[in-house]
Amino acid sequence: MKKLNRILIVLLTFILWLGGLSPALADNKTVLGVTTLYSTPEQQGQGVTVYKDILQYAIATPFAPDSPIPATKEEFDKTLVPQLVKALGDGSITKAWFDFQAAKAESTGNKLFSVDAPVGEKLYSVVAGKPLQQCPLKIQDTQIDLFLDSDNAAKRAKELDAQGYFIYVSPVEELRKKVLDALYDQYSSGSNNPSCFLVNGTTKKITVDFQNIYTLLPSQLQQPAREKPLVFLPKNENEFLYVVNARESVS
Repeated sequence: MKKLNRILIVLLTFILWLGGLSPALADNKTVLGVTTLYSTPEQQGQGVTVYKDILQYAIATPFAPDSPIPATKEEFDKTLVPQLVKALGDGSITKAWFDFQAAKAESTGNKLFSVDAPVGEKLYSVVAGKPLQQCPLKIQDTQIDLFLDSDNAAKRAKELDAQGYFIYVSPVEELRKKVLDALYDQYSSGSNNPSCFLVNGTTKKITVDFQNIYTLLPSQLQQPAREKPLVFLPKNENEFLYVVNARESVS
């Protein structure tokens, strides 16, 4: 019953938010990106049920292949990589929705908000994680950066890659393939343990950089976001946050 109630609450919140979209946004050109944080993996699993099974959104994080992992890298590259690269997504959206209510904000208390791209334009997001441990993968810091220009997003993705981050979502297709190669290496060196390939969305903190688009944020967030990236932490020091990053078009 508690699980069902949680699913219904999340679904109702999201439906109410969708109901507030203007007619200009609620068309088949609107691409929604959603990032939600949870306090436990069980709650995260319920969130995946809402976004993937009920709303039928594409899930970039947590991430695992639907098909069995091939025994050889050659077969993996041929059969799974093309569809997985596409599933991770290029980061292009027209509206982003953030639900960080499960987290503790380091510098600002606003934890439920959305961002619209200017009319006729897109937002370009980069989602990346710096590994803390492998098998299962846990992340030290999850980075989300938003831009109005795909070239700037690509540049940021390459910077984070050079810093050792796994690039899940970005306009740079080769970086999305690179993370798959790294996960396959973990899997093959870990006695073919599927948990070595899974990106399960477990993170110690999440850092969201709105400095390039701060004027698009709600008024109370604009000045803090202009000064520095916003950081969100678990409410208890020794715990983790659990991320769901989803994306779909609204028709």
